Amino acid sequence: MEQELKTPVLVASTLGTYSCSIAESKKREDRLFDDSCSQLTREKDQGSNYYKSAQWSTTISYCLLVCLQKKELTKTDRSPDGTSILTSSADNVVRTFIVPPTLLSDTGITELTPYTRHFNPAPISCVDVHPLFELSSPSTTYYISAPSGFPIRLLNALSPTPVLMSTYSLTSETTEAYLTPASIIFPSSSQLFSGTDCLIALFDLSRNGSGPILRLPTVPSKRHRMKGGGVGMRGIVSALAAQSDQNGTLAAGTWTRWVGLYDSGGLGGTVATWSVAEAADKIAGIGGNGVSQVIWSECGRYLCVVERMSGGLLVFDVRVTGKLVAWLEGREARTNQRLGVNLFQAESGIEIWAGGTDGVVRVWESVEKRSGAIESSWNWLAHQDPVTSTTVHSSGTVVATSSGQRRYPAVNRVSEDFSDTSDSSSDITSFSACSSVISDNSLKIWSL
Repeated sequence: MEQELKTPVLVASTLGTYSCSIAESKKREDRLFDDSCSQLTREKDQGSNYYKSAQWSTTISYCLLVCLQKKELTKTDRSPDGTSILTSSADNVVRTFIVPPTLLSDTGITELTPYTRHFNPAPISCVDVHPLFELSSPSTTYYISAPSGFPIRLLNALSPTPVLMSTYSLTSETTEAYLTPASIIFPSSSQLFSGTDCLIALFDLSRNGSGPILRLPTVPSKRHRMKGGGVGMRGIVSALAAQSDQNGTLAAGTWTRWVGLYDSGGLGGTVATWSVAEAADKIAGIGGNGVSQVIWSECGRYLCVVERMSGGLLVFDVRVTGKLVAWLEGREARTNQRLGVNLFQAESGIEIWAGGTDGVVRVWESVEKRSGAIESSWNWLAHQDPVTSTTVHSSGTVVATSSGQRRYPAVNRVSEDFSDTSDSSSDITSFSACSSVISDNSLKIWSL
């Protein structure tokens, strides 16, 4: 299939502010804020300050849910806030970027600078934006974050400092140690789902400082050798997604390559569980090593399953358990790093947007109208490093991408220790080459 010639135009970027080490990026950012006395954190860390994730404020699926509950659905109802982008980076900072209203009318590339930056005490496992986020109403501008080894935190994205609004404790029932969620979502404006080892937990946002109101084990027994006696799915729940219709079916994926569906947004029983290994390895031939993301189509019929270490994406028809209807080929994602995928409901049909380790963003169009192997419809080179997030604005006019990967500087003293060996010069050369690599840790907005 011949690809269409489409070239998105770069309209905004963080430029080179974060394309360096964590320590250096903090200095550059402090100069932008004119703040030499900002919070000291990891000021000597020479690791690359890559972007882990980026997402627009508010999600389309929840807005559709609200409209369906009201039995009203218009084109304007489908437009979420979409004024801000929240990012998570390797320096354990959540940043809020407010997109200027003149973005598409300005000439040249607008430099993006964060409106707020919230330092976290530990690496951030996952972040999600409150579904009612509206920039004009500060009482709604919340997000949730899950630092490793700490309670889940609810914060206001517009607060100059990371003041905790609420915390929610997910702990082991046997050791009382904090469990760090591997996935987290808002199924509604008042509830929160998190996924961890063989467990999905539901929290009531109004109960500050409390634990989950419901624990949903994904296996009857973690100790049984066969996934709880052959029932359910064993492993860390690494991906969650709530269906946007009134049934609110919850989809969950695990690092062990299983997918499960749960009735009534997780409050009911298990609808189905199946392994994606055979579909990915034997049928599609795209490989995989654990589910990193699950995405519902707006109609609730299709479920897109994203895996790490994979060369593509899987599309299932949930009306028949484990029925693979299509797989999207050409996605360069053979890495353990999470590379986010976006499903966009265009007027012409379902579009899947995904970035790869080669810095290229690929788009598959009208996915629901095709079956079997599907090649991308078009693509473009967006970054010089892996694309960690690709998220289309609800208007369909712009798309945000983020990039980067974990890098550490060369440890020159290691070469020096072996300076008396015969191959010492080759060691020194390899370390020097490594240290000369320039990272592309950036957030970009493209006009379509």
